[in-house]
Amino acid sequence: MSHPQIAVFARVAEGNSNPTRKIEGQKTLLGRTMHAISYDGIHDEFYVPQPFAQSILTFAGGSSGETAPIRVIEGSRTQLSNPDQLAVDPVNNEIFVPERTKVLVFPRSANGNVAPIRVLEGPDTMLGAFALAVDPVHNLLIAAGWQGQRENGTKLLIFNRTDEGNTKPLRVISGPKTGITGTFGLRSYPPGGLILVTMPGPDYSGSHDGSFVGVWSVEDNGDVPPRWTIGGPHGMLKQPRGVDLDPKNKTVIISDKFLNAVLTYYFPEIF
Repeated sequence: MSHPQIAVFARVAEGNSNPTRKIEGQKTLLGRTMHAISYDGIHDEFYVPQPFAQSILTFAGGSSGETAPIRVIEGSRTQLSNPDQLAVDPVNNEIFVPERTKVLVFPRSANGNVAPIRVLEGPDTMLGAFALAVDPVHNLLIAAGWQGQRENGTKLLIFNRTDEGNTKPLRVISGPKTGITGTFGLRSYPPGGLILVTMPGPDYSGSHDGSFVGVWSVEDNGDVPPRWTIGGPHGMLKQPRGVDLDPKNKTVIISDKFLNAVLTYYFPEIF
């Protein structure tokens, strides 16, 4: 069993580097399985979903050691059942949590047994949401997920940020030209109106050449190929899970489960 922790590394770390600090211990309330983390640079906080406890944990940005979260969203009123991913909008002070067929929205400062302020849910939404991203510049919510079986392919659904109830997406990116067969990570780059999506490939085994990170525009619709890709045939990526951006240094940061590594790519075209 893996040891629940969040490790922090220097931006330029490489190879077998030691973390500069770690967050771990019983007081942290961290669980063994954590598939998402989101940093809020405006308020210097980061957010982690805890599926075993059906909760959302918020930590101060400089947390280290056995530090308790500063806020915990948890309880029967939250509608949280298996929170595995999340997206934070620090501009509009909201937290978005996908729960497969619905998206729950909470105030960023919510604490305790708090009901969501909006719920996006219904047959017209087409949701099978696994991952989310928010674009506060274009006022959009992007959801990635599959309906039914993964083999049926994954859709990128683009909604207005404040949509709720049984609302149809504005645009849907899906089809064979997209190369989308499944996704574990999703990030937006609002200044450029871009969406970055990790694609672990068709069989999820890590033994294939189908893994890549694709980049789309928030204006794309239909069976549209990615504008740029990282990885692909004969590339190094095997099971990319997380993706993030460092605009200041024009880099894309990708975590790969199969490689047990974090890879940084210089990609000025995106910025």
